[in-house]
Amino acid sequence: MEEEGSQQRAYYSRLVERAARRKEGGSVTLLLLQPSVSVLPRTETKEAYTLADFEADGFTKTVCNRVAMLEAKGVTITQDVLVKVGIPLPGSDHPVAGKGQRSQQHLEELTSLVDGHIDLREALAAAGRVPPLDPSNSLTRIGVGSTKLRPLSTTPAMAAVSSALRLDLAAASDRVYCEVAEKRRADAYMAALQQSEATPLSLGEEVVLLYAASCGLLDPAVDAADGDSDAVSAVVARMLADVRAAEPQLVTKISESGLLGEVSKARLAELIAQSVGTAQ
Repeated sequence: MEEEGSQQRAYYSRLVERAARRKEGGSVTLLLLQPSVSVLPRTETKEAYTLADFEADGFTKTVCNRVAMLEAKGVTITQDVLVKVGIPLPGSDHPVAGKGQRSQQHLEELTSLVDGHIDLREALAAAGRVPPLDPSNSLTRIGVGSTKLRPLSTTPAMAAVSSALRLDLAAASDRVYCEVAEKRRADAYMAALQQSEATPLSLGEEVVLLYAASCGLLDPAVDAADGDSDAVSAVVARMLADVRAAEPQLVTKISESGLLGEVSKARLAELIAQSVGTAQ
């Protein structure tokens, strides 16, 4: 199996190199498509599933442990619940179940070739998230292990406001052990990550939004919205417009320099607090 994996990697490596040579500069983007966890099984679906269904279908120990925790919490394991937590239905032969090892190996070899990946989720798209990315399962390897070179994939400003983002979102995605404060912070992050498809945000604008979320300045808006994501998005949009109107040079400066100094942080905190307070 190890030799087969090496052959797969060599094949994909040569394929990507050939594709790059046909381009006049720029970069190569790989798009990997795999089945969604919402793929229906060949057999009839059930109103509710039990741990025995997953064990009988040969799911991995990791998946079975997650199902066991849901049962222990008294969660009725319906199709909707499984899709939300990223577990495929018994009988669907999804790679996550542990039976599609060959398909999974191809994905792992392709993923190992790239500098990082962005994970898009069907459930997030259905919920209206634009783009439907899952930051907790996305990553970049550019600059990893280097002690002298700063990773070119980010800027000091973005690094300053997103260092805890993946951990916070990962914690909130655990429906069994997620704390209220973790869920609140994750909702704030997700509101900050929303962008219009036609008009993406500038670096400075995104830094402002993530700064507001990471510092807890959007927590009151999330609490007031009581689960209404549209209401949180409205507060975020208004807050960004207020910051632009009050300090347009500040947002532009962050975009152009890629830096977020202490003076800028203090001013942003003041403007954001004023806007969120007014919005409520």
